[in-house]
Amino acid sequence: MRLTGEFTTPAPPVALAALGHDRQALQAVPAFHALSVDEDGTVVTVFTPTTPLGRLPLSTRIQTREASAQGAVLRVTAWRAQHAVDATIELRFVADGPGSRVLWEAELTVRGPAASVGQRVAREVATRAIGQTLQSAAALAAQPA
Repeated sequence: MRLTGEFTTPAPPVALAALGHDRQALQAVPAFHALSVDEDGTVVTVFTPTTPLGRLPLSTRIQTREASAQGAVLRVTAWRAQHAVDATIELRFVADGPGSRVLWEAELTVRGPAASVGQRVAREVATRAIGQTLQSAAALAAQPA
């Protein structure tokens, strides 16, 4: 399923591009717990989005495929028991005064029993989880070092 969203942030595009390599900032994202970074730069964390059913912890791996001041491409794999989610998230950073407008698109595949959840419910939960997490991370990039 294809999901989209956008938001503005006071962080400039270059700060957003650097965020994927800023372990300290990523550790401060509220939905990330027990975050570490592998030797190849893959972020390993327990992603815990808030859903209508409560908080849902997912073991997660996030790989940055591309990153520049114009945007980034992330490959995300998350799982819990027999449920899994794979996503490719494409981000575009557009300078907007001193800050940025962030446009994102995600191609999401849900596997396992969770795939039987109605498309509308899965779409709403995933769109909110991705959007809130990206906004939280962008807010951290806007803070002075």
